[in-house]
Amino acid sequence: MANYIVNECLTNDEYIITGTSYTEGQVIRFVFNEQSYCGTVGEVTSSPPSADFGQLYDDCCACLEGDGRESLNFKFIRCGTEEEINIEATNFCSYFGAPTTGVTYEIQFGYETPFCVTFSGLSPSGVTNYTYVSGPFSNCEDCVSPPPISANTESTVCQEVCDNSVITIIPLHPTYTNSAGREVVQMNAVLIGGNGLNS
Repeated sequence: MANYIVNECLTNDEYIITGTSYTEGQVIRFVFNEQSYCGTVGEVTSSPPSADFGQLYDDCCACLEGDGRESLNFKFIRCGTEEEINIEATNFCSYFGAPTTGVTYEIQFGYETPFCVTFSGLSPSGVTNYTYVSGPFSNCEDCVSPPPISANTESTVCQEVCDNSVITIIPLHPTYTNSAGREVVQMNAVLIGGNGLNS
């Protein structure tokens, strides 16, 4: 029997298990200090075992779901606000697989503007209206929502000044949200102030 490095699904911590013949990438449930974990089998090692083998699974999400939980939910912390966001795992697992603790992802609630969150563990409950947008990223700073989409060509305004010189003004442009929840800047239009009531 050989010893294998196993990376725990949620934290990426390394454990060593003994087994007859595993393939790199297989997902297993294992026990360490009487606590059950899920992990991905890595390479063979000469290090002594630190955990006991349990059962094979198709992927980390299936292993985590098979841990006796009523439902699998992930807890994220929103970048810049420390708001806790609990997400039901099915959609996230189908797009990406199990997240890793401390890693940042871009997600979206319904059709709202996407934002960045950092995975911090499992949650007892979660919401289903979140979708995965992009990632993973090593930190919040690397996860930046893309700038707004621009529509048409930039328009400029030339204005004659009292001394007969001309200055160029780049006006503010109207911005709207498209059907995918992304901001679009209408570059060939000028934003006009006021409250919209003939002011």
